[in-house]
Amino acid sequence: MNTDPISAIQAVEASAGGNLGAGVESMPLGYSAGFTSDAGMFANSLNKAEAAAGLDGGDNAVMKAMIEPLDYINKEATALIEYAESAVASGEELSPSEIVMLTAKSQEFMFHSQLTSNVANRTADGLQQLFRQQS
Repeated sequence: MNTDPISAIQAVEASAGGNLGAGVESMPLGYSAGFTSDAGMFANSLNKAEAAAGLDGGDNAVMKAMIEPLDYINKEATALIEYAESAVASGEELSPSEIVMLTAKSQEFMFHSQLTSNVANRTADGLQQLFRQQS
């Protein structure tokens, strides 16, 4: 099974174009939203953060603490992708309980993503205020 989140999302999107959307009207997402582009931006930012931690020899405790929530979200996204891929690969129609489970896991992932984003934004705002006060 592929563990690269970007290619896994692309595979799920490609396979979903077949019969999953049959008889369902499409909903425009707007604001150029999409699984592939958003996941790509997330993967790139995660790679940049890991590269920045590597500049200090990888032993910097502060950088590890900053990357840890992102790593958790990345692992959660990978688990969600694997679950969705296995559901699509089975070739059978999803049961109502599987649909509910996939929806619940997706909502949990979004909650953790939003919570991490909110904490990061609050931290950045606090640091900016601290620097303004010290200057």
